[in-house]
Amino acid sequence: MEFWPPPRDGAAVASLTSAPRRLMLGVACFAALAGCSAQMFLRVEQRRVDERMLFFLDGGGNSMVLTHGGEAFVADVKLGRMARQLRFDVEHDLAKSVRRLLLTHSHFDHVGGLALYAEVGAVVVHPNTRRRLEAEGARAPFVEVERELQLVLGGETVRILFAGVGHTDGDLVALLVNRKLLIAGDLLLNGFEPRIDEASGGNALAFRATLDRLLLLDFSEALPGHGAPMTRAQVVQLRDYLLAVETAVRQERAMGKTVDEAARDLRLTDVVALEPLPFGASSREKTIRQMYRALESP
Repeated sequence: MEFWPPPRDGAAVASLTSAPRRLMLGVACFAALAGCSAQMFLRVEQRRVDERMLFFLDGGGNSMVLTHGGEAFVADVKLGRMARQLRFDVEHDLAKSVRRLLLTHSHFDHVGGLALYAEVGAVVVHPNTRRRLEAEGARAPFVEVERELQLVLGGETVRILFAGVGHTDGDLVALLVNRKLLIAGDLLLNGFEPRIDEASGGNALAFRATLDRLLLLDFSEALPGHGAPMTRAQVVQLRDYLLAVETAVRQERAMGKTVDEAARDLRLTDVVALEPLPFGASSREKTIRQMYRALESP
């Protein structure tokens, strides 16, 4: 994607190719047609956690800013004008220099502003995320994390981990150990049906197992990819929901039902109520179909 102002020359420059105005117009039309659930792409709520941490909720993917000395560590960088506003808020309002970025995965609403950080020192990504970004023309000082990387930033211990396949096959999370805070990207969506991007390696069956591994971590609050911060209990509810879908789909398959029959007949009770994402991005029927396909795979 192409952004204004354009990136400066140098090894740290990330350049993506696209048209931001067309992109933002498309997002605006999407939000107008889809209603409240899509307004997350057009508004940003700045929430100060304390003197060193801020959440920038929605406006694309949620972002986290952790300051330390004169620098800032930013998780996910939004898109379009929201990305530019995020950079302005950090570099001008907070007067911090962004030296490290974490990109939780490769989707444009989380990474679209990458080109704005021409002088960043490191962009932490999973190898599969790097591969997708570079295929779209991105160039940045990528640091790959296949398992775990630990940072200490002004006394804050930050564990960056790959817990497994879920939303995509390149979802990284960050655990701020002292705060017991998990930055989860789109592995978590507050109040919405899980989004499983099979084209980017996402898998419904693996997703549940990945949430199991996340729940082994010591956190009490999680920042999802979209929506308000979540409690640990809400993450447990999501894991239990996917487990209920898995169990029910296994039963449907054991009875010899096709994927269409399972999607038509399966009814779940005593599970958390989750909203579908607009335009078929996620729904209960889609989750059932994706779980069926995942169980078919060898």
